[in-house]
Amino acid sequence: MNTTIARRAAVPAAWLVLLAVAAYLPFGVGGPTLVNLQQVIYTAIGVMSLNLLSGLAGQVSIGQSAYIGLAAYTTALLVQHAGWSYWAALPAAVFLAFVLGALTGLPALRITGIRLALTTLAIAIIFPTIPVKFSELTGGTPGMNVDPLTAPASWGITSVAFDYWVLLAGLVVIWVIVRNVLDSRIGRSLIAVRDHQIAAHTVGINVSVTKVLVFGGSAALCGVAGWMFVVTNQFVAPGDFSVLLAIYLLAGMAIGGAGTLIGPIFGGLFIVYAPQTISAVGASPLLTPLIYGVVLILILLVLPQGLGGLLAKLAARIRGPLPPTRVRSAPVSELPAKELV
Repeated sequence: MNTTIARRAAVPAAWLVLLAVAAYLPFGVGGPTLVNLQQVIYTAIGVMSLNLLSGLAGQVSIGQSAYIGLAAYTTALLVQHAGWSYWAALPAAVFLAFVLGALTGLPALRITGIRLALTTLAIAIIFPTIPVKFSELTGGTPGMNVDPLTAPASWGITSVAFDYWVLLAGLVVIWVIVRNVLDSRIGRSLIAVRDHQIAAHTVGINVSVTKVLVFGGSAALCGVAGWMFVVTNQFVAPGDFSVLLAIYLLAGMAIGGAGTLIGPIFGGLFIVYAPQTISAVGASPLLTPLIYGVVLILILLVLPQGLGGLLAKLAARIRGPLPPTRVRSAPVSELPAKELV
């Protein structure tokens, strides 16, 4: 019995140790490394948003870059031109991203698959042209600088360390929220809509509302990522939110593992550090995209469920088999409506 308890406590203990190490990093690494880790954090949240939408709910989207860009420019304009604080700009950026995501989800009520993907792709293509159109406010193609987030003077820490802790705390909060959503009736509703919409409708799930809300919720996570982007870089430009960013997020979801909670962290690490590692080994800049693509393909061939899927299997082995239960697990289509909505 003691061995079983110890094995099941090993995974949560490992998470706590990992979090403690992450929180201590500002005391042991330099500013450039902290900036890279901040990039990993907001990229991971972007991958997490796509994981929620596509990996869990089964809705196709290539428009995440537009949601991130909208939130980033909202934050930059409110902070730099309206005199708002970063903390006041955060809910505004998240709300606008949510609204755009919900509006994007409306076509999903009638179209699916490749047509839905092309619709969201169009949004990703159009968005970078908007800051160029309103260059008087946004700085146009060259972009605009934004004042940094100020660390409390009484803390006696650098602004880079403060920004890192803010982003790390945000990642932990969002991770806990997403985990609770997945374990709730909302999460079961999303899975039901993904697996069988007719059965989901039969047991009382409002499929239309569920689709719109998951698009909006996914975009809201992108809104947090966009806010973090400005906190980290103190700069925004249209080129930062091109379709290429959306493709990188798709690659991050595939690398990390669709539908997993830890997968977005691996996806963020890969997106940020893979190109740097390839350049560090002396590869020609012209060959970097080719090598990046080959590495991506190899990982997907060896680990079709992603790094997150592999880690989930290892964690399950460490925990051991679940205790037997006398309650039969019914399929989603047999659950009462009150358990799904």
